[in-house]
Amino acid sequence: MHGSTAHVHAYIDDAEGEVDDAVLIARTRAGSDDAYSELYRRYEYSAFRLARHLGRREEADDVVNEAFARVLDLLQRGKGPTESFRAYLFTTIRHECGARAKQEKRVRPTDDDTQIDSAVEFGAGTLDAFERETVRAAYASLPDRWREVLWALDVDGRKPQEIAAMLDLSPNSVSALVYRARAGLREAYLRQHVKTEAPEGEAHTEVRALFVRVLRRTATARDQERVHTHLATCSACMTVYLELAEDAARVA
Repeated sequence: MHGSTAHVHAYIDDAEGEVDDAVLIARTRAGSDDAYSELYRRYEYSAFRLARHLGRREEADDVVNEAFARVLDLLQRGKGPTESFRAYLFTTIRHECGARAKQEKRVRPTDDDTQIDSAVEFGAGTLDAFERETVRAAYASLPDRWREVLWALDVDGRKPQEIAAMLDLSPNSVSALVYRARAGLREAYLRQHVKTEAPEGEAHTEVRALFVRVLRRTATARDQERVHTHLATCSACMTVYLELAEDAARVA
């Protein structure tokens, strides 16, 4: 055994111990390839089993390698887990499998040119009742100033110069206000989707309240780890999280 690898294994008393994972995570952040190799060795088998269970068997290798690569990238940038490596990795695998499954449903190979060339109707060009109520509630939850500028711009169709005069602001200030208002509307819209669910118990409610911030990348490292640790063992919340992640990508 090479000296550097032996140095890493000297830490390991219990292959499943969280303390050892924390040490290896810290050393990975410090630039140790051997430390991450040990984490890979430790969880490779269970990661492949999870990927095969959740997705297509032939894609398991790609899913696992992608998950390990994503977590490594996060650690090297000072982000990601600090202790619960297994939970974070498994959440990443679940997310990747879910994303691939949703993508597969969207893409349906066909030789029928009429299906390819024709437009696909979606609610006759209108939002369904759920979406209308969700957008309405999200808009109503915004501060007065944000609602005012969004209404003037997107509903009344006013020009930014008109809005600047109306609100007694400079054009740059209007641009900044619109940016904040639209970002706020996106977050409020996503929060409405979480609110429509029915969490079972306080722990679920508290974790789901953090979903939007995690997906918008505004959550603290502690809150990110809390969410990913919970998702690793809660399929109900994982379903909500994956659906919300799709909504977040759609309104990004």
